[in-house]
Amino acid sequence: MPVTVNFGLREELMKFEQTASLCYQCGTCTTVCPMSEYGLNTRLVMKMANLGIVDDWLRKVIWLCTGCGLCQESCPNEIKIPNVIKFIRLKIMHEPNIGRRK
Repeated sequence: MPVTVNFGLREELMKFEQTASLCYQCGTCTTVCPMSEYGLNTRLVMKMANLGIVDDWLRKVIWLCTGCGLCQESCPNEIKIPNVIKFIRLKIMHEPNIGRRK
């Protein structure tokens, strides 16, 4: 299924959490995430967030995050990943059709 890049969403994310743009996809966050074995790929979540993409996979896995902060603690760029996840959750709750084709 094709995905749609939402540039407005990306701009909103940068206002909400400016450190999100510092992600260079090293994967350290996913390595330490206790929920990665259940399907949460934090690196992929960050990539999609930075591209402004919300798809069905993201809608499901974003709720697996426990907010423990291990990802942020281990991030070499000190990205506030739990804030990025919070942003995506809020967008999905307030705009349930975001990223869905009409």
